Amino acid sequence: MRFAAILVNVVIGVAIAAVVMAQTGGDDEDSTPEPTATATVGGTTTPTATPTSTPTPEGTAAPAATPETHRMVIPALAGDWTPERCRTNVPDPCLLPLAQVRVTSTDGERAVTLTVELANRSDQHARGLMFRESMDELAGMLFVFAGDRSGGFWMRNTLIPLDIAYLGADGTVQEIVHGVPRSLEVLRPAAPYRYTLEVNGGWFERQGFGVGDRVAIPAGVAE
Repeated sequence: MRFAAILVNVVIGVAIAAVVMAQTGGDDEDSTPEPTATATVGGTTTPTATPTSTPTPEGTAAPAATPETHRMVIPALAGDWTPERCRTNVPDPCLLPLAQVRVTSTDGERAVTLTVELANRSDQHARGLMFRESMDELAGMLFVFAGDRSGGFWMRNTLIPLDIAYLGADGTVQEIVHGVPRSLEVLRPAAPYRYTLEVNGGWFERQGFGVGDRVAIPAGVAE
């Protein structure tokens, strides 16, 4: 009797194990991914969906952005310029359109032409000349605003000294302040302004310009 009871328990155990294995096999079949949906067109079966992007092979770098491909001298399109957005916390590329502006003395006897980057969007205004280690003597940045404003500028993350000229709607230099690298002091002008021109520190004095002189704003930018 004892032997028969043991034999019955063994048979029951084997039967239970077989049932568990059968259930496990069924679960594996249910977890198999469904095949790609297809459609039949003219007797030929084709997929109805394609990948939204093509994977980039390992070791293949994306084409680098260059001034030649991103910085077009088209002032009339400056307001529509939409490259990657500029960030203020990392020194990644922030490529802006270029234009030339002419600075002329009040008596008209002296004039100098600058090649400036045009900052039109709010992210470009915030970035400004941050992280630049140097700048050509005849280069700068022109900040373009939709209307008169009175807010000031600061020198956060700016590594070079700057002359910051606040300009009226006609480009007249209303005030010039001097930005100290990395300073968090807000350099607020005494009167509202329409544009701001940033150049190397001491530029206006070296070139013989000052308050009352005029910066010719390109027609396409001024509109």
